[in-house]
Amino acid sequence: MVFSIALLLPVCTANAADADTRPHRNVVLVTLDGVRTQEIFGGLDVDLLRSRLGKGKQLADDPLYRRYGADTPQARREKLMPFFWGTLMREHGSIAGNAALGSRVQVGNTMRFSYPGYAELLTGRARDEAIDSNDHIQNPFPTVLEFVRERLKLPQGQVAAFGSWDRFEVIPEHRPGSIFVNAGFMAYKSPDPGVRRLDAMQDKALAWTEERFDAFTEAFALDYLQRERPRLLYVGLGDTDEWSHAGNYELVLRALHDTDAFLRELWTWLQSQPQYRGNTTLIVTTDHGRGRGMKDWTDHGADVEGAQDIWIAIAGPDAVRRGEWRDAAPLKQGQVAATVAQAFGLDFSALEPQAYPPIPMSPRAK
Repeated sequence: MVFSIALLLPVCTANAADADTRPHRNVVLVTLDGVRTQEIFGGLDVDLLRSRLGKGKQLADDPLYRRYGADTPQARREKLMPFFWGTLMREHGSIAGNAALGSRVQVGNTMRFSYPGYAELLTGRARDEAIDSNDHIQNPFPTVLEFVRERLKLPQGQVAAFGSWDRFEVIPEHRPGSIFVNAGFMAYKSPDPGVRRLDAMQDKALAWTEERFDAFTEAFALDYLQRERPRLLYVGLGDTDEWSHAGNYELVLRALHDTDAFLRELWTWLQSQPQYRGNTTLIVTTDHGRGRGMKDWTDHGADVEGAQDIWIAIAGPDAVRRGEWRDAAPLKQGQVAATVAQAFGLDFSALEPQAYPPIPMSPRAK
């Protein structure tokens, strides 16, 4: 069933004028496809690397360990993602999902793969009854991206979604043309000569048939952000999932390290601009987890234990927590949608009464 946002707008508890006066006036949402809690909270998985060493080889001699290895999980994760852990989470925000510290974040859907995860994340609840595959079909449900644009009466280009996977052509909106979308191998038009050259290279630098490299998506999203200055920007990255399925752990870690550099560039630019500095919420999360073991870490799905476990990081003026959540009430993936809406002073339950509530910004024990 397709829902009409317009029919639901009058019952919102906050009007657009009120929402415009709220401190959080911009949101950037970034997803890293299929990134496990193991790498986010522990960096290089030493046990996994050790299981892949050849006979007689020492861990300390492995090039991957020399680059990302250290004695503790905390030190390893900072080598892997130095900006994320050393600056973003330490000074500006917090992250939920480290089960060892009493914090759990899980998907609400039973599928534990990409389209159902993104649908839950953007529409506020699991959609198992309608979305049970990764098929290239238009999202049948209105998303928080559309909701914010409609509710605040923003021009179409003020809400934008960029994605590496071609399914992001259809996932971010249920009504085509509601927001600006660039995904897969779609052409991206820019007045910048360097960006135009990148656009021309998209379909020449191929590794996968349905997904471009994140480097293109990141460059296009940053260019759009700097030129169009949207109020709400979504960036869906995918290299981590592709390299995981290929069993290439070295490139999984390289992709995470490169993503950290993208987050640093993104955050630094946001803080340099009056429109965004002190007025922007950054949310970073994933669509699903992966297997925990030496054999199933490459996979995910309903029958893969560990694929239900994810993580959510939030940075910005209202994010009063710092570092990792401890002994906290569990969260669900679907809470991201209401959290995005709340940043604009909007009540997402007006669109979807069964949506999960926003993520609490203040510490709360179980």
